[in-house]
Amino acid sequence: MKDFPKWMLALAGFSLLPLLLAPFYLFGGLHPFGTSEWMAVSFVLYLLTNLIWLVPVWLFFVSLDFYRRGYERIGVAIAIAGALLTVVSGLLLIL
Repeated sequence: MKDFPKWMLALAGFSLLPLLLAPFYLFGGLHPFGTSEWMAVSFVLYLLTNLIWLVPVWLFFVSLDFYRRGYERIGVAIAIAGALLTVVSGLLLIL
């Protein structure tokens, strides 16, 4: 953790908040992409719904990896994208 400035850890760490929202996406009956009568399409829609909270968590690790390797701008851009997706995943629960 000494490799990263505190502001980068705070920015990237914001992307871990969807872990707290994961039970609502897994078991809450949330359907932001709609539903389907076909089982295969329903499964794909279920996977897409869960990617809403899984992608920001993945971007946390990717942003810190890029930052550690010396690509600071790309790491910060990915952390900002993860923060924006975190906000979207929270808003989808409210709306």
